[in-house]
Amino acid sequence: MDLSSYILKRLLILIPTFFISSIIIFTLVRVLPGDPIRHMYRAGAIMDPVVYEKLIAKFGLDKPLHVQYLIWMGRFLRGDLGFSFVNNQPVATQIVMRAKLTAELMLGSLFLSLSLAIPLGVVSAVKHNSIFDNIFTILSTIGYCMPRFWMGLLFIYFFAVSLGWLPTFGVSTLGVKFNFFEGLLDHLKHLVLPMVTCMFNYLAYYFRMVRASMLEVLHEQYLTTARVKGVKEQMVIYKHALRNALLPVTTALGMSMGFILAGSVVIETVFAWPGLGSYLVVTTIQRDYAGILGISMLIVTMVLVTNLISDIAIALIDPRIKY
Repeated sequence: MDLSSYILKRLLILIPTFFISSIIIFTLVRVLPGDPIRHMYRAGAIMDPVVYEKLIAKFGLDKPLHVQYLIWMGRFLRGDLGFSFVNNQPVATQIVMRAKLTAELMLGSLFLSLSLAIPLGVVSAVKHNSIFDNIFTILSTIGYCMPRFWMGLLFIYFFAVSLGWLPTFGVSTLGVKFNFFEGLLDHLKHLVLPMVTCMFNYLAYYFRMVRASMLEVLHEQYLTTARVKGVKEQMVIYKHALRNALLPVTTALGMSMGFILAGSVVIETVFAWPGLGSYLVVTTIQRDYAGILGISMLIVTMVLVTNLISDIAIALIDPRIKY
């Protein structure tokens, strides 16, 4: 099986997974308690029954559930994510506005964590049971077990409240006019605390995974053979051992992308970061069907696409996968 056939096979698996996931999510959202039409009048005003029925018909909520799903899926496949009941805006507009903020927060923290986790995990595995290994293993356990919201609150207390080095919330300082470079610097200052909070959790997770994979690979016989042949130790570790140790890390990275987006809910809530995570919280509270479905299917699509990319990457790293 060549690489193109392997990719086609994976795509054929993803298509039914996507539609089954969409059916489950659509059904769960529709059976949630609450009424989005009444949430538009959340001030407590008494609704005219005639107006209520017209709004129900306008948004198609009076049709059978399977008909509502087919209509929604047809629009979704055309790129129409629906219209928000509460914000009076297309859901796609809200997602595009907030996606950039979530992307720079989550992808930036993921990049930093991988940049540190891979070399630290390799060194820790090579120097197994050393002081370096023991210290970073303990720190990674603490970082992995500590809840994100608690870590975020600690960072806010020490670096924002006590020391006054960094701002506590938002994406920029309100009420102050900046030029381009001053505005960029102000935005980066607001980005530091939420990004570092995300980074520590991912760093601990991937550090432990790289370390465990390297410890397993370092005992393989082919590395002993390479050393006997006179291959330099750095070449043995970083070319032969690390390449095989990254296989489970690549798989975990693809699987965790959806959890990364879902995990932004906590961070964005703690730091008042107006990204997709905070938007998901607002749409859920307000029973905004279109918003919940749009964000949920975005998470599903991200998981499926990143899993496909990780499968292709694994096939390129280890050619045996294709066969």
